[in-house]
Order: sequence, then C-alpha cells, then structure tokens
Amino acid sequence: MKDFDLKKYLAEGKLLKENINMATILSHDDYHDLYIGNKAEHDAMDEEEQFSDEYMIDLKPGMYQMIYWNDEGPDYMNFDNKLEYVKESISGFWGEDHFIEKFGIEDKVSGDNWDYFDQHIKDNLDMYYEELNKLINNSYPDGDSASGVVLLVNGKRVAGEAAEI
Repeated sequence: MKDFDLKKYLAEGKLLKENINMATILSHDDYHDLYIGNKAEHDAMDEEEQFSDEYMIDLKPGMYQMIYWNDEGPDYMNFDNKLEYVKESISGFWGEDHFIEKFGIEDKVSGDNWDYFDQHIKDNLDMYYEELNKLINNSYPDGDSASGVVLLVNGKRVAGEAAEI
C-alpha cells in the first residue's frame, strides 16, 4: 500500500474546510458579512490575507452550532442534539412569544405553563426546527439592535448566510 501523506492532503485544504471552528467579522464598521472557516487553515494563509483576531472567535465542536453576530462581533451557542438546540436557542436567543403565537398555543401556555410548551416542542420538533431555520434565513445584522444568524449542523451550513474562508 502506498504511504498516505496526511500533511500534503491537509495543506491542499481538502480536510480542513470540513472542520469549521472559527468565525469572524471584518470590523466594528464592516460587520454585515460573517466569515467562517478553519482556524489552522486561516493561520496558514499569507499574513496579508488573514483576518484580524480582534473579532475572531473559536467555535467548540458540537452537532448544532448557532452563530450570531452584530457590530460587536460574533458569538455562538453549541448543542449536542436537535432537541437541545431547539429548546435552548428559543429560550436563550429567540424568545418563546413568537413560537407560542405562530403555533396557536397561547391558551395552553397561559399562566406560565412551560411544561406544556416544552412538551409541544418535543411533539413537534421538526416543525419548530423549520421555523427556526426560517427566522435564521431572514436574520440580518443591524448594528447592535439585531443579529445575523447562521446554523451549522455537523460543520455544514444549513441556514443563514456566511462566507467560507
């Protein structure tokens, strides 16, 4: 068997692009586009091609990675499974009100009946996931008043806009 040269393969970027582990914007004034990629590949670029570290974040591995950004830079949430992603991104980022109204469950959740809401998410997980993707695809960074959002699943972009470096 012929020896496999892993370093040569990595240098050609064939494996590194699959491992998105960093996100950045250009600057506080030029924040409308999010750039995602592999930190090692970025660091291997010529110095004049590299992005500034000022707005760059490292992403920890996870099955679901929701990256959001505005003029202050990017941040993210990391989840191990779909249910955790849906529940935690709703409660920690999007807010429950939109989903309660969208799915017509106001009467069932009145009086802070969050057990019903949690069960409704579990019973309709794909419906919530698709609604989140719609919100992500319609997100846009607007200074510090609104964020752009991108969703990666297993390192692949599935919703939102980002440029790969």
